[in-house]
Amino acid sequence: MASPLKVCQGAAFCLAWLSCIVVSAGAQPTRHVETGFERDVNRYAWGAGIVLDERLGPYTLFLQDRFTSDAYILFSDRLSFRDENQLAWRISRPFGSRLTAGLFGHSAWFSQSSVFSQEIYAALRVQPLVYASFEPLLGVAWDRRQGVALTEGRIPLRTDAGPAYGWRMSLVPPPLDGYQVYLRADGTWQAINPRRGRSMHLSAGAERMFEQTRVSLQVSLAGVRRDAYQAVSFLNRDVPTDRLSETVEATVSDTLEAAATLETPIYGNLRLTGRMDLGLNNRRIQTLRAPESSLFFDTRFSRSSVDAELALLYEVRRLMIRMAVQNGAEIERRELTNTDDLPAAQAAQKTGILRQADYDRGHLTLLTNVRASLSDRLALSLQGASSILRHDTPQANLDDRDEVYHQGEAGIQVTLSRYLQADVRAFGTYSHTVYLDGARSAENAVQRSIRLRPGLTWSPGSATRVRLSPEVRATYTVDDFVLPGRQSTDQSARELRYDGEVEHDFGSNVRVRAQGSYSTLFLGRLLWNEFAEIPFDTLNTYSGWLRLQTGERIVGEIGLRFFIRSDFDRSVTVRYGRTSPDGADLVSSITRTGRVRIEQIGPTCSITWPTRFSALLRLDGWLNIQHIRRRLYGDLPSASAEAIREAGRRGTSQVIPNLRLAIRWNL
Repeated sequence: MASPLKVCQGAAFCLAWLSCIVVSAGAQPTRHVETGFERDVNRYAWGAGIVLDERLGPYTLFLQDRFTSDAYILFSDRLSFRDENQLAWRISRPFGSRLTAGLFGHSAWFSQSSVFSQEIYAALRVQPLVYASFEPLLGVAWDRRQGVALTEGRIPLRTDAGPAYGWRMSLVPPPLDGYQVYLRADGTWQAINPRRGRSMHLSAGAERMFEQTRVSLQVSLAGVRRDAYQAVSFLNRDVPTDRLSETVEATVSDTLEAAATLETPIYGNLRLTGRMDLGLNNRRIQTLRAPESSLFFDTRFSRSSVDAELALLYEVRRLMIRMAVQNGAEIERRELTNTDDLPAAQAAQKTGILRQADYDRGHLTLLTNVRASLSDRLALSLQGASSILRHDTPQANLDDRDEVYHQGEAGIQVTLSRYLQADVRAFGTYSHTVYLDGARSAENAVQRSIRLRPGLTWSPGSATRVRLSPEVRATYTVDDFVLPGRQSTDQSARELRYDGEVEHDFGSNVRVRAQGSYSTLFLGRLLWNEFAEIPFDTLNTYSGWLRLQTGERIVGEIGLRFFIRSDFDRSVTVRYGRTSPDGADLVSSITRTGRVRIEQIGPTCSITWPTRFSALLRLDGWLNIQHIRRRLYGDLPSASAEAIREAGRRGTSQVIPNLRLAIRWNL
């Protein structure tokens, strides 16, 4: 069961923040509080959020906090808790029009990993120009997290603290000769011995408009370093334990992202658009303060990608045509950086493992999109895409492959009358995957899929709406070839589905809504040359939801929801009772092929209540009563056959309550 202390911690946290907000309600603030609770199958969840932004005399106060707590029901009804809290705050005061002083900070707490991180800075914002500012930062940071256990037992917590400093700047000048540029940057550094931390961000952009042509460029740079205590690997069992807790792993990640766009008219209503994106990421992992004679692995990871798109767009009142071509490439590389400090065998093994994940990838895609309104009653749409993907890997990685993919969609919508609308949508896909390594070439396959979805919408009046939408889907997967002595794995999947929805407003704020669906999915072994199949499974699914809603200001809803699924299973186990020869009651089990039927039914409810105190309450609930029944195929033991059938029909049952409660206060 849940620890009472854990439950009270979440409630006390929410109440403490609520009281803090209510006390400060003396001005004209912008602030709100959100709390919530959710019970979903095997999970409990609590949450609280606060946003506060107001002026208190000459001071400006901002605070944002988010607390979440999850409890999962494990075996033996034991609860496993996970709590997290994220807090950011700032208080500032202007001194004239060019100078602003303030304090700000942020913290994070994660219960599962026992991590608590906190940073507090004093800032002095200097604004020599209306569009330019610079803000130096000076503060302190501390971080608590798990260290390395020197002996068997509880893992110790290490708390490191030290000075922190940084800066912020912003430059957004007014447009000059048609150019609009901006530059924003910030950086912080933390020296929490024996660890270090840093976070740097820079974003810049420029845009130029001349006549009807627009050209823009955006660049973003980011650099982050995070240090953590490294757990001892099994390779270092013989290292003395008096220094292991000082081993630190530093992770440094640098990222560059850039994008350039172009939009210009060509002739009349024909326009040309283009975009290019560039991404670079380098991540390095380095072990610091490692004990002598210990083995550790420093690695470097790099990813480079470039994507480009060129499109033609033609648009008039009733017609839109867009044709585009996309091309891109991506490269990933991994390497071991401390090979000179490792035994040759260890270095070779680790290098080989890292290189197995390297790849080069390139793709080329053609896109087409057409929308046309032929009249006030008839509209058409067409979409299509064709792409080629080449995924190259080192020889040790068998994922080297080429892929071809085609996709098409066509739709038509007809307004038959002011009360009746009809639409038909057809979808088709074709994909072919070819593995270039002989060891996986037997997995080469072609997949074809077609789907037809007509629909009919009837609205005899503004208060009534009826929607019917059947669907037919077929998917065929065919291997390129079959190895000698093996059976073909070609497979077909065909589905027939019906969806229906009815809505009606009775007036006086009373509304009813009904939804239902039925689906039959046939799975079979495919004989492609004869275009025939040998069925091996049929999956039937039924679902429905009837809801009655009433109210205008306070809206309440009650309903009934059900779900039924019947599926073939190759291994169905039924537990049944029997009597031994000496008269004792025993519980036995039997496993056969058969069918499993899952039945779920239960009432639903919801309430939406905007109160007079600027609060909004939302309650959703669903009680799920579940039965699982089993039917075995084949011969059963004659002495227990009836008991087995009765146990399968009776099945197992479970009651699962689901509840969600959310409250928002605007104070």
